[in-house]
Amino acid sequence: MRRAFTLFEVVLVLAILVVLAALSYPTLESMYGGYRVQAAADALRSTWAEARTHAMEEGRAYRFSAVMGKGNYRLAPDTADFWSGNAAPDAGAGNAFIDSSALPKGIRFRRPDSPRGDDDSDTVLPGDGIDPAQWSPLAVFLPDGTAKDDVAVVLETSGARPLVVRLRALTGGVSVRPLAEGGR
Repeated sequence: MRRAFTLFEVVLVLAILVVLAALSYPTLESMYGGYRVQAAADALRSTWAEARTHAMEEGRAYRFSAVMGKGNYRLAPDTADFWSGNAAPDAGAGNAFIDSSALPKGIRFRRPDSPRGDDDSDTVLPGDGIDPAQWSPLAVFLPDGTAKDDVAVVLETSGARPLVVRLRALTGGVSVRPLAEGGR
């Protein structure tokens, strides 16, 4: 005669599986958050390299701006035609490269000296609803391959360690490091 499992034994095994899943979920979520922040840093590095390339190839400065506290960013030539809020730049703009995009969902920009944002609200604004005054210029890439200033920006999400992405103005080099405990 074969012995079967009782209802109590089946429920007990399911309860143990639920407890193990509940204990491992925070670890998996923070690990996934870390991967998302790293992916955002890689996307930012790529966008900055693209800005530098376009500035050198076209012989005009390109500006990278972001909405602080959100994940939206924009890359366009550094002229008022592209940043004043006009629907279309003047005809003299030529074949300018414009990239209006956002970091992966849940990732926010912030300055290294500003407090950490624990806001769990949506991190991406609708592309057509961004007022030109909301854009914070972070970097201007010059035609000679340099940038106007050194730049540091923090990429963060809840549940993961923030990363600092730094742009060195003189060389155009970009480095990514975890945010130090002191906030810088």
